[in-house]
Amino acid sequence: MRLLGEKISVIVPIYKVEEYLHRCIDSIINQTYTNLEIILVDDGSPDNCPMICDEYAKKDSRIRVIHKKNGGLSDARNAGLEIATGEYIGFVDSDDWIHKDMYHILYKNIIEKDADIAECSIKKERNYIEDFDIPYKYDIFSYTKLDAMGALISEDIIKQTVWNKLYRKKVIDSIMFEKGKLHEDEFWTYQVLNKCEKLVHMEIDLYYYFQREDSIMGERYSIKRLDAIEGRYKRYLFIKEKYPSLTSKAKKNLFFISIYYLQQAINDSDKESLDKSYKSIKKYISTLNFRFNDYKNMNLQENVWVCLSKVSLIFCCKIRNHFNIGV
Repeated sequence: MRLLGEKISVIVPIYKVEEYLHRCIDSIINQTYTNLEIILVDDGSPDNCPMICDEYAKKDSRIRVIHKKNGGLSDARNAGLEIATGEYIGFVDSDDWIHKDMYHILYKNIIEKDADIAECSIKKERNYIEDFDIPYKYDIFSYTKLDAMGALISEDIIKQTVWNKLYRKKVIDSIMFEKGKLHEDEFWTYQVLNKCEKLVHMEIDLYYYFQREDSIMGERYSIKRLDAIEGRYKRYLFIKEKYPSLTSKAKKNLFFISIYYLQQAINDSDKESLDKSYKSIKKYISTLNFRFNDYKNMNLQENVWVCLSKVSLIFCCKIRNHFNIGV
């Protein structure tokens, strides 16, 4: 199943993951697609990760290591992008791992379908699992730029996540990750899709997402979570200008992600944090200005929640919490 084509640069941001790092790197160096440039970005990790990276670099000439001052996930990915020489770019988070055939299958389909981006589906795991045999047939979906953007907004098959995809380098170009943001993918993925003429999705779980209780996303609610809303708001303004036919869809998505985080704040934050969250979220929702066409593109229940939020945003979220809706 070996395939030797153009070079793929795989960027791995690394910080305080020594318990999982061997598993991650091993899954990359053992890929059946061998023409890889593996960029390990030590983001100032205070544990043994820097030493582990250097040890791997001595054993495999495809590995390049960057040691840098801690700057966060976005900054680490950007550092990798700045030195990447591959015609294609992939990302793997350092506590996750990938199927041995992932890049073979992504590359094969991106070439055969003449696409700019190829992505696979994701398997969420709490424990290590062995690779499975690739089935002879699996579902493949092709998307135009407009359809891909619509599917991204709907959070249908296409996801915000950057690490289950392979990109032609030209669609990333100078689009860097926004530093200091939680949910950094929210600020980045839609901009890349805007430069993509065709995306293919393989309905096969080739990326193993490790669900850690001590991960950033596993922590309790904090106001930093509202970075996700800021990212969706910027995307909404972008869609409104560039893809007007998707405006209602983007507006609905921004509304429901906003009340989702307010529901979380009500359930899991102190009064000061809740007050700050409420003011920030209300500001975003107040810009939406729902019109007749927006209501027409929502179902009855969605219309009810929008209307109820206009009466009282807090009451709307408390009702949803009471009936375990959306949380």
